[in-house]
Amino acid sequence: MAQLPPHRRPYYPPPERMAVLQLRAARHWSLEQTAEAFLVTAATIASWLKRIDEQGPQALVQLREPVNKWPDFVRYIVQRLKTLYPMLGKVKIAQILSRAGLHLGMSTVGLILKETPVPAPATDHTPPTKKRIVTSKYPNHLWLVDLTAVSIGPGLRTTWLPFSLPQCWPFCWWLAVAVDHSSRRIMGTAMFKRQPTSEAVRTFLGRVMHANKSQPKHLVTDRGSQFDCQGFRLWCR
Repeated sequence: MAQLPPHRRPYYPPPERMAVLQLRAARHWSLEQTAEAFLVTAATIASWLKRIDEQGPQALVQLREPVNKWPDFVRYIVQRLKTLYPMLGKVKIAQILSRAGLHLGMSTVGLILKETPVPAPATDHTPPTKKRIVTSKYPNHLWLVDLTAVSIGPGLRTTWLPFSLPQCWPFCWWLAVAVDHSSRRIMGTAMFKRQPTSEAVRTFLGRVMHANKSQPKHLVTDRGSQFDCQGFRLWCR
């Protein structure tokens, strides 16, 4: 923008003008410092300051969204009360809403009544999604599989670099466990020097199924990268 002549530079929109003035107040800049930072003249910044109290859509300086703007459902309630009970004034409507815990000023209610009527809030008619619940009914029906890091010695210190220790041998082992949910029996375990890959976990589960001569109908795991991948889904099928 510095390469363009001043009369050819794009104008700042009203919300950005307010942001410029807010930054000027926070940094305690003078008019000249602000103008130099944003490639305008000091007279332009001064004119923004003089017209900062203007209201309406044509105001030179505006907030991105009015800080006192109420959501549409509040305006709908106010307008609906006036439609159903035309004898109610703005003072009475404000008193009724305050007893319900919604505190609006008398002038706010008056402004809302002058606005264009707000349509009724749309309701979502989509049926709620039903969560799938799997319950173990007999041994080897459902297995729980998980991984955890088991520290060696005093632990892994802290998780913040540069004081953390890598989560691998010789500082920790990675333990994989498969448990039958019905009988609470540990079907198999495996130790790894570092966090295992999905292929290593699949190999471990294959050994456990071969040793126990059984396969579960369901496997319950977390969303770790070893389980939440295409290779593990294909292996399960």
